[in-house]
Amino acid sequence: MIKKILLIFVLSIFFIAEVCASAAQRGYYSTNPSNSDLYIGGDDKFVESADSYQHQTSLSDSVIYDNSHAHNESSLGLKLPKLRVINTTPTGPIKTIDKIEVFVNKGVITSSQIDQQIKQTIQNFKSHGYAVPDLKDIRERVIEQLILQKIQLDLAARLGIKTNDLEVVNAINNVAQQQNMSLEDFKKMVVSQGVSFEEFQEQVRNQITIDKLKQREVDAKVTVNDDEVNLILKSETFKNRVDYDLSDIVISIPEQASQDILQEKLAIAQKAYAELEKGEDFYKVSAKYSNSPNALNGGQLGFRSSAALPTQILNALANLKAGGFTQIIKLPVGFFIFKVNQIKKHGDANIVKQYHVRHILIKVNELTSENEAHQKILSIKDDLNKYNGNESAQTKEFINLAREYSEDTSSINGGDIGWISKGDTVPEFEKVVLSIPLNTVSEPIRTPFGWHLLEVYGVRDSNLANDVERAEIRKEIREVKAQFMYAQWIRDIRDSAYVKMNHD
Repeated sequence: MIKKILLIFVLSIFFIAEVCASAAQRGYYSTNPSNSDLYIGGDDKFVESADSYQHQTSLSDSVIYDNSHAHNESSLGLKLPKLRVINTTPTGPIKTIDKIEVFVNKGVITSSQIDQQIKQTIQNFKSHGYAVPDLKDIRERVIEQLILQKIQLDLAARLGIKTNDLEVVNAINNVAQQQNMSLEDFKKMVVSQGVSFEEFQEQVRNQITIDKLKQREVDAKVTVNDDEVNLILKSETFKNRVDYDLSDIVISIPEQASQDILQEKLAIAQKAYAELEKGEDFYKVSAKYSNSPNALNGGQLGFRSSAALPTQILNALANLKAGGFTQIIKLPVGFFIFKVNQIKKHGDANIVKQYHVRHILIKVNELTSENEAHQKILSIKDDLNKYNGNESAQTKEFINLAREYSEDTSSINGGDIGWISKGDTVPEFEKVVLSIPLNTVSEPIRTPFGWHLLEVYGVRDSNLANDVERAEIRKEIREVKAQFMYAQWIRDIRDSAYVKMNHD
């Protein structure tokens, strides 16, 4: 008797597993309904009745484990699962299931996510006055953009990089202010474009998180030495420099690509170039062919100084007028086509305000959580508060604590990062530098690098043209290096991720 009971139990479990596996292979995705402990997606539709969710498939009926009722108990005290056969005839409203389109690492991209992004992309094209590309081209680019976004958000999560609600609110308020709109009017504008404000908030959160990741994994690793700056300052290019407003189309090349792959990628670049020569809009061609993260924004890069551009690109831009585009340029990370949107003469500022700053940094990473880093910086701040009113003693303690705890390279100098100008640091840090009174320890500041305390202990107006030029060139070199390092980094994390299209 015991053997029979166990046999029934085991067979029922295997049967349920088989049904689950069959449904999973079909590739549908939904949240677990509130009144069912086991939900299985199916071919097309999901039937919902007043007291149960019923799955409509090609099978005549389905067996689902039901634990909403008390289990039968055997004479031996074993609790056996109660099985019921559910009629698949629709008895209520039909709910469309969200189909999985792409598997990315351990997550998925669904049809609704793709459709929503396509809608926003089309709206973006129309709002800029550009012709809308073929839906097939938009869909391909949107899927690739969502894959890249998913890969970056996964990496950010593994590294402990997060974005809190206050950061999202501040970012949205800043955008509204830049457009001279109240928050309520801005919300209405967002909704009028077919996006709920909650979805928009999540998009902003994701973008801030990705920006933090980029700043940590790419921007923070870009170095510019004095020899590079001096070489440009002495060049003829620097004396006659101009600023180019550029857009690009990028056909990326896998690392260590074979000759066949190189020819395949070159052929794609040639198709894009041929369409540009026929007069097709650059914005549209970028959306069709480019696999750069900015592909759906027309490949816009903003202004770049001729003095900081690599010679290969600068030579290709020579003699081009606004509206012109380069030949195909092969660079280590891919094939590029650049468009010149605007050209302007480069002007130098005569006076620049500089700030002498020291700081303490506690990084947030895989070894130190957000909360741990925050608590540590608060503890350091408490120590410094003991010396409020005694400026010299507080300064001495700040230097000692920076040497002991700061995780920045400036710790060896007591946190002294020297004289900095507006634009030299990340916005969160800069905002405090520009507003804090002299010789005052700031409240904790969160930047993409971690948690900071800072103190400004000197301000000056510098009219030394050489200092201005040197700072500008250093910044421009850094931006150009970061652009190409980012392209290489994106290519590498894309190649190393698990990505599988669901063709079922």
